[in-house]
Formats: sequence, structure tokens, C-alpha cells
Amino acid sequence: MQLGTRLSRASLQFEAVELLNIARNLLKLSYRELSEITGFQESVLCRYANGDLLPSPETAMTIISKLEPILSLENVLKKVIRVYESFIDFNKIITDSDILKLYARRVKYLFSDLSITKVLTAATDGVPLAVSAALALNADLAIAKQYRDVFEDDFYESTYIVESPPRKVTLYVPKSILGKNDRVLIVDDIVRSGRTIEALVNICRQAEAQVVGISILIALGSSWLKKISNVNAKVDVVLSLQGNSQ
Repeated sequence: MQLGTRLSRASLQFEAVELLNIARNLLKLSYRELSEITGFQESVLCRYANGDLLPSPETAMTIISKLEPILSLENVLKKVIRVYESFIDFNKIITDSDILKLYARRVKYLFSDLSITKVLTAATDGVPLAVSAALALNADLAIAKQYRDVFEDDFYESTYIVESPPRKVTLYVPKSILGKNDRVLIVDDIVRSGRTIEALVNICRQAEAQVVGISILIALGSSWLKKISNVNAKVDVVLSLQGNSQ
């Protein structure tokens, strides 16, 4: 990794401090354990984490390289996720700022080269993830809702069928926030059938916006892939689980 400009060096230093604190908060690692992992003294790591001292860029690179494997978002999700039959408890995931920071890091690493201008998701559980992604990519946010906003007149819309309980769901996106010059990253918290993503892709096509990326936190099964087989976009799934994809 090249150290580059003064700004990039400072960013690297703050990134190392952030990962130290995430490891402390999320994985409950002591400074002794962090010392064993990174090779730096406990007292020094404590001063880094508390903001009393910044690591040098070279030290920061070492800390990051040592902590990234244990802070893999996939591994973290496996530790915190709770599954009840085919139901997944997302409360811990979408309310934990450290998990959202790790998600933002992943999105930035995988999608920052795609010149994304808009992050699109369906309300409501996907919103915290989409906000994190939009901030990481310096992109605007678009939220597809199941109702028409009162202050908007024109909408793109797409309808799909939900099987449990059986009903039709229509998603609406104001035409004022999505256009043909947009390069879109679609974000979804959990994918089972792929119908929601298919609806979001359909909305992008109506707007003549280009879907260049799809980011999925958790996917159940693989049948949903058929819904996006004709979409030429980079697809990232953080955690794949076997399960009912209906």
C-alpha cells in the first residue's frame, strides 16, 4: 500500500484507531489480546484507542493488516446473527454502529471504483445499510417506499407479490431523485426470493439509470440469482445461508 498524500496518511492513521476501537467494542478484546494480535505494547495501543496518540502511517498499516482478518464482516455476522427457523433477527446488525462501519468499509473497498452516484434500497430495514454505503461512496441516497410521498407528484413504481402473507407490494421512487445519468448501487439487508431486488432493478430501468452494483448483507439460498441473471452488475453477498428462499 502506498502512503501517498498527507490526507491519505492521516486517513490511514484514523482508520487504524477506528479498527482498534471496533475490536474492543464489538469483539470485547482486551488490550492484552490486541497486543498479542498486533505486536504492539498494551500501553501504546491504549493511547491510540483513546486518541492520546496517533500511530505512524507505517504502524497504522500494520495494525490494519492484523485486525482486518478478525474483523471480517462475514465472521462478525456469524457471531452476532440470530436465526429462528427461517427468521433472522436484524436488531443487533442494523442498530450497531460498529457493524455499520465495517459494512461501509466493505462497500468502499468493493464499489468505490464504479463511480456510483446513487444508493438505492427499499424501506425499511435496508435503510441503515444504505445510508452507510452512501456515506462511504460519497453518493446520494434513494429509498423506495410502499407509499407515495405527499410532496412528490411523479413516481417510478414496481409491483411484486409477497407470499407470506400473500399480497401485492408496490414500491415507489420519486422521479426527482433518480435519473438516466445515475450509476446505482442497490442495497438489500436480506434476500430470499430476489423479488425486491428485481423490483428495484425495474425502477432503475424505468429511470434509465444504470445498475452497476448490488450489495446484499445476507442471502438465503441461491434461487434469487435467477432474478438478476440479466443484470450486468458487480454483486457482493456478505453472508450466504442455506434456507427457504420463498
